[in-house]
Amino acid sequence: MTQLTSLLNLACGQTLPDEDDGKARRLQLAIAGLLSSLVFAAIWGVAVGSRDPSLALANAYKLPMIILLSAMFAIPAGMLTWKLSGAQIRGTNLLLGFTSGVFTGTLVMAVLSPVVALYYHSSAWWGPVLAQSVISVAMLVGGLVFGRSVMKHVEGKRRSVILALTVFKAIHVATLLQLIALESPILPERTQFDRGIDQLHLSPAGKQ
Repeated sequence: MTQLTSLLNLACGQTLPDEDDGKARRLQLAIAGLLSSLVFAAIWGVAVGSRDPSLALANAYKLPMIILLSAMFAIPAGMLTWKLSGAQIRGTNLLLGFTSGVFTGTLVMAVLSPVVALYYHSSAWWGPVLAQSVISVAMLVGGLVFGRSVMKHVEGKRRSVILALTVFKAIHVATLLQLIALESPILPERTQFDRGIDQLHLSPAGKQ
């Protein structure tokens, strides 16, 4: 089986065949999934910045960097939680599940990037709305694929595995939002993602 086919099958909820289910193969697929997600992210970045050639060019490297760094921040914390919690699952399955989620989320963005580019060139209102909606959907789909990929391999109590999943996603999303804020602009217009965690800051009057 090719790596791409294997990754797509994992995203669909299938398991690896016995001949492909070794530790080295799982690590190989995890790396392949992460590297593929960088390509998908670059496609998305060029599409959303296509009205401005300089923005499209900048996005071609900013989006892959954001995806790579956010994953690199999340993996150590998630794997440490897995180890300390004694979760009854192989670490390579947990890592492969995480990268499968990243792979699937960015694949959703890449597949929908032509539609987003079309609307950016034809609608001043719907382009930004569609772009932000796709980002939200991609994060949701990636999280669901991650959870499904991991939970089917649980060999004992699920509580410790859920804890590892939670740490993975919490660190991933938190760093992803901050990296987006640091690298803005990514979309042509200002959005709620541009301020990162500062969006949650409360004023003295208690308003956001």
